[in-house]
Amino acid sequence: MIVSVEMIPSSSFLYPQQSIDITTDISPYQKFSYALNSQETQRQCPRRFQQFLNYLQLKELTIEANIDSFYKLIEKNGTSWLELELLKFFRLQNQRAERNEISTETIKNYLKPIKLFCQMNGVLINWKIITKGIKKGNRYSSDRPPTIAEIGKLLGYPDRRIKPIVLVMISSGMRVGSWNYLKWGHISPITRNGSIVAAKIKLYNTKTNCYYYSFITPEAYFAVNDWMTFRASFGEKISADSWVMRNLWQIKSQRFGNYLGLAKHPIKFSSDGIRMLINDAWKIQGVRDKNDNNKQYPFKSLHGFRKFFESECQKASKSINVSILLSHDIGITQHYYKPKEDDLLEDYLKSVELLTIDEEHKLKTHVNELTQKNNEKEYIIKGKLQEKDEELKSLKQKYELDMKSFEERMENKLQQILLKINFEKLSFGE
Repeated sequence: MIVSVEMIPSSSFLYPQQSIDITTDISPYQKFSYALNSQETQRQCPRRFQQFLNYLQLKELTIEANIDSFYKLIEKNGTSWLELELLKFFRLQNQRAERNEISTETIKNYLKPIKLFCQMNGVLINWKIITKGIKKGNRYSSDRPPTIAEIGKLLGYPDRRIKPIVLVMISSGMRVGSWNYLKWGHISPITRNGSIVAAKIKLYNTKTNCYYYSFITPEAYFAVNDWMTFRASFGEKISADSWVMRNLWQIKSQRFGNYLGLAKHPIKFSSDGIRMLINDAWKIQGVRDKNDNNKQYPFKSLHGFRKFFESECQKASKSINVSILLSHDIGITQHYYKPKEDDLLEDYLKSVELLTIDEEHKLKTHVNELTQKNNEKEYIIKGKLQEKDEELKSLKQKYELDMKSFEERMENKLQQILLKINFEKLSFGE
């Protein structure tokens, strides 16, 4: 019997107008994808799963079809067959790790989507047997953050979006997925004594599905501001709801020589596009070459920016504050340690110079700091001089009052003496 929502009182449902046939079968792939919550997991998990499907020589046109075919194989051959194939597959991955083709952590990444698929589709496997022989290594990867020189070379890539993208990411520690939600209104400059010392940036964490905030350097803020100004110069109406990253447009028509209106109709530049852009930029600039020994990249294309942020900030700021700005899970401490925004800002400002790439901006930062210190000293000196003036003025007034009082006393004494002399003269004359 088919049961639809229409047969049940509408008060039981939020959307009573919809009719859903709950007997409709859900495919194995749909059950698997249901467990993929974050956008990043939705991107990576099927791609990693495909490695095992390729090993099984499943060559359907789509990943959905391959996964559904995989489930049919399990139904046909049983879980014993699946356990045997998993043992063979991970034995091959162990051999690849021995040849330094992949890391031991990559082997675990291949295991996770397969295990998730089996759990979501009720396929019972003795995973202890499978995981027992998987090679274990260092939990942390050996890749390093990019150096300032390497980042500087990347900024030379001829795409106007590279500079704001890279500078914002290295100075805020943001994840690439946050670009899908970042708007111009989420960035607000912070000024002191008429100079921009940093900017607050509101970011979306795709893992926790909530917003948090971090900061960016003046260098990064000016790069984004220049990018938005450039867009406005071609007719785009910039507002707080404008996407920070958008598609490029043809500046002039080759046929008619006039400016086109494509700039007025922006299309959001997604995190996938940013990922491809940065990967191409590293390659074309000749910066990120694989190591000869283990055939791996020395640093991650995008995650290396977060490592750069954390490594540099750790030199000057509190570790726990750096973790908060990175939106890391700090455990139970997160329930008790609640720093104020001003406290996080003060700590962040200690790292601004370390996160600045351009020497010109570093020089400006030094000048601003020296100017601020000089202004503070001048303020203190003026305050001290004013205190001295007030003190001298007070002493002068006291002196004048004392002299006036002294003169009055002397006048009284003199009058008393004169009165006494006159009295004695009168007495003697008698």
